[in-house]
Amino acid sequence: MRKLGIILLICLLIIPASDAVKGDFIILRCDVNPLYIENESVFIRAFVLVFRDGRPTDEGATLQVEIQGLNTEYSYSKKIDIKGGRRTTVSLPALKEGHYRIKITAVSGNLKSQTASFEFGVSKPPVPYRVYFNQDGSKVHFVSLKLNETGQPDPNYPFTIKIWYSQYGEDAVLIKTIHNVTEITIDIPSSIRRSLGIVYVDVIDCYGWKNSASMDIQNFYFTGMPISYAYGYRYMEPFKSRLWHQAVIALFIILIIIVFIFFIARRAGGEEYGAE
Repeated sequence: MRKLGIILLICLLIIPASDAVKGDFIILRCDVNPLYIENESVFIRAFVLVFRDGRPTDEGATLQVEIQGLNTEYSYSKKIDIKGGRRTTVSLPALKEGHYRIKITAVSGNLKSQTASFEFGVSKPPVPYRVYFNQDGSKVHFVSLKLNETGQPDPNYPFTIKIWYSQYGEDAVLIKTIHNVTEITIDIPSSIRRSLGIVYVDVIDCYGWKNSASMDIQNFYFTGMPISYAYGYRYMEPFKSRLWHQAVIALFIILIIIVFIFFIARRAGGEEYGAE
């Protein structure tokens, strides 16, 4: 009986070792954005690679997906079959504003990958708007594109506008902040325009999105670039190297005008002399 127990113990030790030699396992990689938009589908990207006997295969797997709300009552789970060896985009249900955790595990037969866990936030969508400088940079025009039932910018979705100024090579300085606006035209002081610096304009909506018109959520750019106007652009490349060409052309035009006036005046004087 004692000998039988020893044999069974040896068998139990050998079996896991044999499984380990086979080298069967799953590698899982996932891309989960840190931020999604409310009421829009949550897209994640998953990649699985199933190894058999230590060798990669094109065998597929099943994703076990679980989403749990951290500051809101929400629970979701689903199993999704994906192909192996290629990145797959998976669409999950749209969520309301809040803080969530997602857990993802890949399963193939009796194999199971490690569980990938991520936290992410869901926010209200950015409010659309339009902002631009006029041609000479003397004014900034802003208007919210979120309209009410009368077709006017909706006052329930206000913006904050920040005006920054920078001399070349220096940090930008905040010169003006305007709160609770939906439509405005801002005059840029002539002193700033004459200083040949750069003016930047940040637009922040009521949900906190900054310069959302130029952001790129898919590439993790959640803060867009401000619009700007360089008042000294004529003195920067490529304009700077063309200034002397412009000066020569202007001088040539002035010379032609002078010669033309001289010719007309001389001809008019000659006609008067002939008439006498």
